[in-house]
Amino acid sequence: MEKVRFGFIGAGSIARKALYPALKNSQFGEIYAVAGKDENRAKALSPSGKFYTDYQELIDDPKVEAVYISLPNSLHIPWSIKAMQAGKHVLCEKPIAMNAQELKEAIKVSESTGKLLMEASWNRWHPRTVRIKQLVDSGVIGKITAIDASFTYDGLEADNIRTVPELGGGSLYDLGPYSAVAPLWITDFAPVKDIATEVTWHPGGSDETLKATYTIGEVKATILTSMNIPDKITLLITGTDGTISTGGNDAFVSHNNPSTLIIENKDGKKVEDFAACDPYQLMADSFAKKIRGEQAWLLPLTESVKFAEFFDSVFATLKK
Repeated sequence: MEKVRFGFIGAGSIARKALYPALKNSQFGEIYAVAGKDENRAKALSPSGKFYTDYQELIDDPKVEAVYISLPNSLHIPWSIKAMQAGKHVLCEKPIAMNAQELKEAIKVSESTGKLLMEASWNRWHPRTVRIKQLVDSGVIGKITAIDASFTYDGLEADNIRTVPELGGGSLYDLGPYSAVAPLWITDFAPVKDIATEVTWHPGGSDETLKATYTIGEVKATILTSMNIPDKITLLITGTDGTISTGGNDAFVSHNNPSTLIIENKDGKKVEDFAACDPYQLMADSFAKKIRGEQAWLLPLTESVKFAEFFDSVFATLKK
């Protein structure tokens, strides 16, 4: 198939470290142009040399078929909508929206324009993540009773946009799309209730560290996100007959490195090994193939809405 021509809206570190190498190695998509406020960074990311310092000029380029948006979180939906209205498919970094209502508005635009819109939750394409859901559904550890998911890292520069609440900063927006929502998709989006939170605020006003417990269906979920705790990136699923856990400290970030999964039940302990892979490329390939009308799994927008609604509920507890 002819490669899908992507335009990048945003030329920061995520684009450079994640989707740039993914598309560079892809058989299904390629980087056609890059738009960034920093001309040098935009140039450096564009293999063709095609770059813009104005985002609107990129989405008006008739040769761009799809855009990848990696702007500050508060700009995700506004530029997603503009891009779809300009006839482009949109792959948008997580969190795709600041709240569920603005995401629903963007979905209406996707439906009216016929353009794909997807949240770039790349971890969901990792074979280990897929295997986790298969194991849970198989009943190998019995009925799920508890899920513990953590994603933390140690410290940010004072001027990092992740500290600015108006731009969508904070640990829940930054890390929650990995760890905080894991119990949702693991349990097939059972009803959520009894959310309780503990928060430490960053001097800039964003949630620096957030611990929450909630009940999802009959499962007790405990989540931790932090921008100021030494790296802890773990997932533990407990059932009536055993546990499933990710080996190492890479539950949501295994990228071009081998990884493991540990299953313990009445039959003993089993370790499953997964070869190094690039989930960003798997995601980009799926998106490109879908654009060309081929079979491919995409993260459903219904799931992204559920994630956004959950975040809305968590933030509501912080305002009480």
